[in-house]
Amino acid sequence: MFESGKQKILIVDDSEMNRYILAQMLQSDYDILEAVDGESAVETLRSHADEISVILLDIIMPGMDGFGVLEIMNREGWIEDIPVIIISSDRSPVAIERAYELRAVDFINRPFDASIVRHRVVNTILFYAKQKKLVSLVERQGFEKER
Repeated sequence: MFESGKQKILIVDDSEMNRYILAQMLQSDYDILEAVDGESAVETLRSHADEISVILLDIIMPGMDGFGVLEIMNREGWIEDIPVIIISSDRSPVAIERAYELRAVDFINRPFDASIVRHRVVNTILFYAKQKKLVSLVERQGFEKER
């Protein structure tokens, strides 16, 4: 789908304007995939889960909402490898708590500051890359020890 070698971000939001704003902020450094609702997000994950570095996910969407996406990601095991940052106008403590319970890594309130979104995306991707590197190192050391 993409040949650039850039990391991929999946933006999931029913608002075309919100997807556009986020894509414009991030497209110089990342390849952008977009989904208009929870169902299309899950479809995209089924075909591209191994390519996605981070998901920016809205909660309030028609049909399957952001919580539904997180529930499926937990069930399918995608949440282990793909960090999810919630970007939502729902600031209720109940929504924030539920997002974290479903293993979202961050929660950004809308309206958002572009600089904050950019920094949190970069930091999340770097953290997960370091974590994967450490897991790989430990697995390799365990394999060497067994031999």
